[in-house]
Amino acid sequence: MTDQNVQIRLADANDKDTVTRIMQEAGLTTEATLAEGTTYWLATRSGQPVGAIGLEHGDGASLLRGAAVLPTARGSGLGHRLVMSAVQYAQGRGDRAIYMFSKGGDWGTFGFQQVPLAVVMGELPDTPQIRAYRARSERPGGTTWMRPLDRTASKA
Repeated sequence: MTDQNVQIRLADANDKDTVTRIMQEAGLTTEATLAEGTTYWLATRSGQPVGAIGLEHGDGASLLRGAAVLPTARGSGLGHRLVMSAVQYAQGRGDRAIYMFSKGGDWGTFGFQQVPLAVVMGELPDTPQIRAYRARSERPGGTTWMRPLDRTASKA
């Protein structure tokens, strides 16, 4: 059931600490939160922050950065709404795909399919998260995913 008291809006520079805190509480990395070339959303319930999600933008594709919902707001469909906000935004940008790294969950329910790590690293070499992995000579753990996008959809 969708919580009607939840609002999702684009985050701005004033929201950086809040978005970072939500991501950290979910155990997600927060480097480059709200950096240039990124878009983040903040979800609030009755004015209180309860979730966040972000995209890092490349040339014709984006990287999903953190889908985080605080425990008090889980089970209301908020995670789905956040992911779909990011998908619709990427479609409106004209992206051909959204990629992501995940340490858990079945992202197939959101239209994602597993792809090799090399595909993600090659498609988005200049996004903050991938630059950070390369600078540390690390590889992201978990599974890599891609969701093809309908480039004719309009931005919501």
